[in-house]
Amino acid sequence: MKKVFAIIIFGMIGGGLREWLNLLVTWPQHFWLTVIINVTGTFLLSFVITLLPARLPISETLITGMSVGLIGSFTTFSTFTFETLQLVQRGHSVLALANIGASLGLGLLAGIAGNLLSTHLKKVGDAQ
Repeated sequence: MKKVFAIIIFGMIGGGLREWLNLLVTWPQHFWLTVIINVTGTFLLSFVITLLPARLPISETLITGMSVGLIGSFTTFSTFTFETLQLVQRGHSVLALANIGASLGLGLLAGIAGNLLSTHLKKVGDAQ
């Protein structure tokens, strides 16, 4: 039950942060903000679940709250899908493909980068 409460609390923070960014950034091509949010979230998720438990005495409940709640509510596959569909429906096939390529390609690279950085930082810390 603690994990559920952690997800709820962190989910409110992540969702609120995402909405704040949506209100702050008013780009004509709104989907680019979703790409940035999702790529950033992918990096953070990989980093958080790899490094934090290795470096800090942090509970599994807190890790779950941060990963599922905070990062999960900050990023969203449904928004990516909806915005891609809207681009296709409006005749912007090239932008739709750019959205798919940027989201998936950069997301994968960000996940790899987060994992590599956290692994490196763990090794540096272990050597000290």
